[in-house]
Amino acid sequence: MKIAHVGMISTTIVIVLGVLIVIPPYLPQQKPLVTLLFFNINESKNLPQWCYDLSDTLHKQKVQATVFVTGEIAVKYPTCVSRLAQGNDIGSFTFDYLNLSGQDYSVQLEEVKSGKIAVDNAGHIDSRLFRAPYGVTDGNIYSVLNRSGIVADFSYDDQYNKFYHDKFMKFDSVSYDGVRYSSDFFKNLPDDVPVMINFDNATPIQNIDDFILHLKSRHVLLLNASQLIGSNLTEHRGGQA
Repeated sequence: MKIAHVGMISTTIVIVLGVLIVIPPYLPQQKPLVTLLFFNINESKNLPQWCYDLSDTLHKQKVQATVFVTGEIAVKYPTCVSRLAQGNDIGSFTFDYLNLSGQDYSVQLEEVKSGKIAVDNAGHIDSRLFRAPYGVTDGNIYSVLNRSGIVADFSYDDQYNKFYHDKFMKFDSVSYDGVRYSSDFFKNLPDDVPVMINFDNATPIQNIDDFILHLKSRHVLLLNASQLIGSNLTEHRGGQA
């Protein structure tokens, strides 16, 4: 091989390597999967210890989650709410975990308002997020939420709703039962909508701890409801953290 040819090949290699080094920052980067951990507490099983253990696990993992509690549970186990309100979003589930669909408007309003008041009093907070029992609502829901001081609604499997410019606006999302799917399942999901992963207080804390640990090793961005919405949905009375 002639020296000129060797020189040309060497020059080409240098150019190619240079291009490969320079190009990556300009290539499309994989977006992290926006993920929210939801914990739903509507029965007394394992309480209040489950709440304390969950709070400790979330603190250890440095994860902020979103917890929904019925008013009845908040009254019976107020320390569940106050403990979990330290670093997490707290939402209400009505007072009695009542299916709101088909109820009189006055009944719906009383259930939602009394549920929020019970949660707020237990946690010394102003909670402004909600989830309907069984994921079922009717055409009254947004009027009821507005009159109850609630600005974020996570009642459904395929959307969440944010109060914006004097009305509730729909945003796409997708919801999964964390007990049915391993953390590996979520690494291959499309990243175009937020993913809500749900657990209840029948789930062993060790399982939740392991799930979070594995999930954090994936390409995910773990948020709470306030971070997703872009507004503080759990305000502490007296400015406490």
